[in-house]
Amino acid sequence: MKNERGALHLEVLCALPGHLRVRLERPVDCTPAVLVLPGVRECRFNGRVSTLLCLFDEHAVDVETLIVRLAAVYARKAGATLLHVKRSEEPGFRLPPSGALALGCIAADGVLTLVASPLTRFSRWLSAGATLAAVTEHGYAELHLRGSFDPEVMSVVYLINAIGKEDGVRASLVAWVLTFGRHLIPRAPREQVYLVRNGAERTVLTPVRSEGDGKIFAASLLQRGAEMMLPRTLKIRT
Repeated sequence: MKNERGALHLEVLCALPGHLRVRLERPVDCTPAVLVLPGVRECRFNGRVSTLLCLFDEHAVDVETLIVRLAAVYARKAGATLLHVKRSEEPGFRLPPSGALALGCIAADGVLTLVASPLTRFSRWLSAGATLAAVTEHGYAELHLRGSFDPEVMSVVYLINAIGKEDGVRASLVAWVLTFGRHLIPRAPREQVYLVRNGAERTVLTPVRSEGDGKIFAASLLQRGAEMMLPRTLKIRT
C-alpha cells in the first residue's frame, strides 16, 4: 500500500498515559496546531528524525483520541488524501511462567497416558490444576490491563467439568491452546487506514477497513481447530 497516490504514513512509537511519540513520514512541523488540541501541555518536533513528542493531561484526553486528533492535524498540514496509522508501540505476547509450567505438565500427563502408567491419576490432577491456574492468571491479567478478557478464557468451564475423568488430558490441552495458542503466532504491527477529507475549518478522518492479515487468519484456524476438539454440546448437569 506504499504506492497509493496521496497516501502518507504516521507511526506510533510510544503511547502511554500523558506521553505520546509518533514518527511522521513527511517532516512537517505540526507543533502550533497540536498545542491547541484539548489536553496537550507540551509538544516538541524533531526534524532530524521526523518525530513528534506530545505531553498531555491524561485526565483531559485519552491517548487513543489524541492519536486520531494528531493524525488529522498531520494529514491536513501534509495535504494527504489517505493516511496510514501504524501501531508499532504495542508489545508482543510473552508466555507467562505459569503457562509454560502448565504446558509441561500437560506434556508429561500425555506421555504417562500413552504408556498407561499408574501415575496418570496424579499427573491428570496436576496438569488440570496447573492449566486452571495459568488460564485464570491470564484472564485476570487481561481484565486488569484492558478491563475485559477474551472469550476463550471461558474454556475453564470445560476443564473443570473434565477434572478427574479419562479425557482430562485432552481438556487441559484444549483449554491451554484456546487461551494461549493464538497469542503465540507472531503478528505484524496493527495498521489503520483513514480517508482524509479536508473542510474549510476542520479535517475528518474516515476509517477504512483493511484486508485481513494472513497471520490473523492462521490464528483463527488454530482456534477453530482447538474448538473442534471440544464435545459438540456441553450439557449442564443439575
